[in-house]
Amino acid sequence: MSKIKEKILLKCVFPMADMVMGTCAMKWYRQIEQMNTWSESQVKEWQIVQMHKLIEHAYNHTRYYHEIMDSIGIKPKDINTLEDLKLFPVLTREDIKGRFDDIVPDNIKKYPHRKSSTGGSTGQPMQYICDENTWGFVTAMKIYSWKQTSYRYGDLFVSLGSSSLFPVNKKSLVSEIYMKLRNTIPLNGMNMDDETCCRYMDIIQKHNVRYIYGYATAIYLLARYCKENKVNWHINAAFATAEKLTSHYRQVIADTWGAQVMDCYGSKDGCITAYEIEPGKYHVGYASWFEASDKEPSELFATNLIDFAFPIIRYANKDEVMMWDDTVESGYNGQLLREVIGRTSDVVSFDNGHKLTTSGFNSLFRDFNVEAFRISKSGSLSVLVQIQKRESFTSDEHELLYATIKKYVGEEVDVKFEYVVGFEPLKNGKRSFLFNETKE
Repeated sequence: MSKIKEKILLKCVFPMADMVMGTCAMKWYRQIEQMNTWSESQVKEWQIVQMHKLIEHAYNHTRYYHEIMDSIGIKPKDINTLEDLKLFPVLTREDIKGRFDDIVPDNIKKYPHRKSSTGGSTGQPMQYICDENTWGFVTAMKIYSWKQTSYRYGDLFVSLGSSSLFPVNKKSLVSEIYMKLRNTIPLNGMNMDDETCCRYMDIIQKHNVRYIYGYATAIYLLARYCKENKVNWHINAAFATAEKLTSHYRQVIADTWGAQVMDCYGSKDGCITAYEIEPGKYHVGYASWFEASDKEPSELFATNLIDFAFPIIRYANKDEVMMWDDTVESGYNGQLLREVIGRTSDVVSFDNGHKLTTSGFNSLFRDFNVEAFRISKSGSLSVLVQIQKRESFTSDEHELLYATIKKYVGEEVDVKFEYVVGFEPLKNGKRSFLFNETKE
């Protein structure tokens, strides 16, 4: 990709797309570029200004935060530093589910937004509202961070994710347009058996693809296939997301393809976004404030500083992370994440050669009337699907789920469904949902 073509896309085409669709990714891209040149104190000052606006808005326009602040005896004027956010109680997924309407501000029509839901590593989708500021910032942060490698905006890349996985998934017009702008080949990253990997490498070589983005496990399995089958191909950069990127995964990807490997961590529900731009150092996006220990792994609490359509203050997304302290040397002027401990995933392999990765299941189940799910390999050619269904779940949904899962595990695999009242969480509070063997 020439620099001239990239400039045309970023300075002309993308801003026009933002204007037509009411999005703001390029505004935030320019803001991130500018803020990257600021001092740490300037960044902190900007974040404090955003925090003041957010707290004032949340207190005056949402029932939830007004009640919370009154109950603990604080007013917006009492919140003067980012550390003062700790005066607020932690906002949990259960709080969001139980008091969704009370978190929505009474003037929400002022703020362009879209309804969304988590996929996440709990196996239990959660509805929330994402305003265009958050969507734009997260999109811009991805573009900016990728460009810290040899990637240039508009370079062709393969996306090993949930795109086109299931017939029930429908992409929005906005997503489709941005996909075309980004020059993406979307591929199913859930079933990564040898036949699928062979087909994907044919596509990659045919189109001379040098960049790969997707589930960490899916990228690893594709790299391992190339290593084991002596498929010689160079990838400039691999961007891993959605799952724990283990050191073994990273080494296989880097050694097999000669690729620069960048781990990407995020979830739009809290404007949580961080990219491993420096080895072992994840640059946290300026639009959120992270609370976590720099001494030991601890649960992450995140505040979205720019979302007024659905204020998120001290959100617990149930991931364990570890921060760097303020003394660590870095080229970044914001917060630094050291490690993401959560999101470890299994690879489930069956004797018919099918290998399943975890994250694609979220994209399936969140489109059904399912409260939670668990998938367990119960034998070399058998799988148990346990579902906590909602009252509105239908027999047609059962049939579609069965047919879809059968498609990806293979006809030889016996698929059994079991409907349960609920699941006991693990010690870290998560409801792990993909197991190599049945676990009670």
